[in-house]
Amino acid sequence: MPNEAGRKLVVQTVRDESATTVAHRTIKRSVAYGELLHLVALSLARHCLEGTPYKPFRIWW
Repeated sequence: MPNEAGRKLVVQTVRDESATTVAHRTIKRSVAYGELLHLVALSLARHCLEGTPYKPFRIWW
């Protein structure tokens, strides 16, 4: 089990990585990795609730 300093380092690293942005081709703006996960979740919810076709997210970079 890591000590307190190790846990803080892991948490900070995960936060930094999830804040990394990429240019999204469909919505034409930069989005963070965390927001990409949110967009995929919304797409799945829309598919379940409204029956719209689900197109899985594919990494293009």
